[in-house]
Amino acid sequence: MNILASIILMIVSTEKWTKLILLFTLIWFITTPIIKKVTKSSTKKRLIRGCAGFLPFVLCIIYAAMNIHPATYQYFIMRGGLLCLILLMLSVTMWIPDSKKEGKFHISNVIKGLMVGGGVITYFVAIILLVQNTYVTDYSNLGWAESFSCMIDSMSESYVSRDYKNINFEELKEKLLPVVEEAEKNNDKTAFAKALLEYQYEFYDSHIWFEQNRDVLNQAEEELSGNDYGLSMYKISNGDTIAIMVKKDSQAEKAGIHNGTVIKKWNGVDVNEAMHDVRCLDYWYQFEVLENEALMKPIFLAGQGGENVIVTFIADDGSTKSVHLDSIGSYKTRESIVLSRFYSINRISGEIFSCRMLNDDTGYLRITNEHYGDHMDAILTYCIGKHKKVHEELNAKLQELSDNGMKYLVIDLRNNTGGYVQVGNAVASLFADRKLTNKAAIERYGHIIPMNTFHTFDEGKWKELSVAVIVNDAAVSAGDDLTHLLSQCPNVTVMGITSSSNSVQTTGGICYLSDDIFEVYYPIIYSLDENNDILEVTADRQARVGFDLRIPVDYDAAMKIFSDSENDYEIEYANDYLHQHNNN
Repeated sequence: MNILASIILMIVSTEKWTKLILLFTLIWFITTPIIKKVTKSSTKKRLIRGCAGFLPFVLCIIYAAMNIHPATYQYFIMRGGLLCLILLMLSVTMWIPDSKKEGKFHISNVIKGLMVGGGVITYFVAIILLVQNTYVTDYSNLGWAESFSCMIDSMSESYVSRDYKNINFEELKEKLLPVVEEAEKNNDKTAFAKALLEYQYEFYDSHIWFEQNRDVLNQAEEELSGNDYGLSMYKISNGDTIAIMVKKDSQAEKAGIHNGTVIKKWNGVDVNEAMHDVRCLDYWYQFEVLENEALMKPIFLAGQGGENVIVTFIADDGSTKSVHLDSIGSYKTRESIVLSRFYSINRISGEIFSCRMLNDDTGYLRITNEHYGDHMDAILTYCIGKHKKVHEELNAKLQELSDNGMKYLVIDLRNNTGGYVQVGNAVASLFADRKLTNKAAIERYGHIIPMNTFHTFDEGKWKELSVAVIVNDAAVSAGDDLTHLLSQCPNVTVMGITSSSNSVQTTGGICYLSDDIFEVYYPIIYSLDENNDILEVTADRQARVGFDLRIPVDYDAAMKIFSDSENDYEIEYANDYLHQHNNN
């Protein structure tokens, strides 16, 4: 049932031309042999053969003419080429005359059988490829502004959360289209990239991203990040905003600002007020949940200002002082290092399923993403809905930890980049005390329609184990889905300085913009919980994915996080929590 549901889900989610070809081919496979079988007249049979051969050929020519463009020929070969191949195989099959001789192994019958069989196989290969790129629109033959406008129109029809998040596409077009028109007029690709980053920000959705010209995007991010004044900032749990990552021998340090110094005003404005309107524009991080973004605003505020800023701070002697700090270059490098430290990128293993003992009684499981095996294996298990290999491998690793004395477990999902939902289901199956359900769905005519259902399987062998799951807002997509499933398991506490991303949907929409400068990716399929509620940050940016405990960051924790220390504060906190919680 999962396989059929997956095929139907992919077909109904495609753009109109691909949907037409897939449906036409499916109908052709079913009806042509039946009509030929029941038709007795040889004249009518020739007419049927002619139509059944002519229609797919004409459809192939029309589709190819509408989709082949020099800038996106690779897309056409990998996707449109397969669809055209199917149509040509159907057409040629009808042009091969039936054998006049008895015997099913006549050469013409064999060739026709191979052609039809090849068409069927190619059809299913095309369906499998649609799992990755389902709703594709190609505007690469248009100008910058026109392609940008068409992209907005396309997303207004197919972006899955357009109504759920109350996205006003016309307002976005009115605001940003003039910026793109000016960029096109000046042939300024960086300005075009800035407009795309501003557009991306309005969706608070990590499933919207760009590909192609990374140099241009990097330049746009560098300009948007602002100026470096020799420090960054972070707001700790008591409400103080403190200086972090202060540059050695900088103006800031010489004026008395060091790591941990409390900052009161930024450019003459109370620092809390100055943060209010800061837009955290970053290609890699979207900060969907409002509370998560609030934690990031001081970091982004630290680059805002002109050639110099006035910083008011509390000196070591308790007095309030102000200092003029000059720009020493782009803030982007410092901002990137700060974010790298905040997300513990230098402290977390990149191995997908790595295990070790943290101490005598606490195990550690790192899950980097929900990919396992090769691409084809992942897609096939997606259709089946179960991934027994992941279940068995992780069970064996947990058993090894248990043999080494594990009584508690820390599962680390920070920076989990997602993947296939069935991998997460296999993980959650180890800890669940009941069957847990998640679903894939589409939106049609204002209604959300579940199309594919996934379940955990087997009774969780480790459901009695006390588990802390660490997340952050770079845990996205299937990582969010796994977080949600684990949050429903007994003895599991989900915690983090930030919640997980709450961007849970399935990407499948692509817009190719002018001359293939950028490719814009976005989600087209919903993820639902067992009650058919949408698993996505709400319109007012509140978390929907399970989150039990926000880890506090005091002065000492901040000094540890934003340093070269290899000690991981969040792991230490989770370990201490498990011991204290279970000993009370």
